[in-house]
Amino acid sequence: MSFRYVRCTFFIGVLLLVGCRGGKPLGQVKGTVTYRGKPVPHGAVLFVPEVTGTAATGAIQADGSYTLTTAGAGDGALIGKHKVMINAMEQPKGLLPEDRNPTPPPIVPVKYTSLATTDLTAEVKAGENIIDFKLVDDGK
Repeated sequence: MSFRYVRCTFFIGVLLLVGCRGGKPLGQVKGTVTYRGKPVPHGAVLFVPEVTGTAATGAIQADGSYTLTTAGAGDGALIGKHKVMINAMEQPKGLLPEDRNPTPPPIVPVKYTSLATTDLTAEVKAGENIIDFKLVDDGK
């Protein structure tokens, strides 16, 4: 099972659980994700609204940048407060698919990879929002 398949399945499940946007206003959101002063080179960012509504996701690019999407490419996230999750896993190279662990280890501190443990939050406002995340070690 490929990393992209696992990530895609995960985010589709989250979007189905969170519900429909229901015509609520969106704010455009983009930014960067860094860890230890360097761009996180791949993965995804997930914004889950504190109130009912559809989550927004964005793929992390090689330079650490992301742009959020809720219903259409780059349309943003619901206006309001969100809990934020960063999902960035190692991409094993040189291994045959049958030799890979089905869930590779994260390349960011594990606390950011779960909605239950992340301490990242963001507030999306009308218009354009630049929201950067400078991830830090969790002390372990």
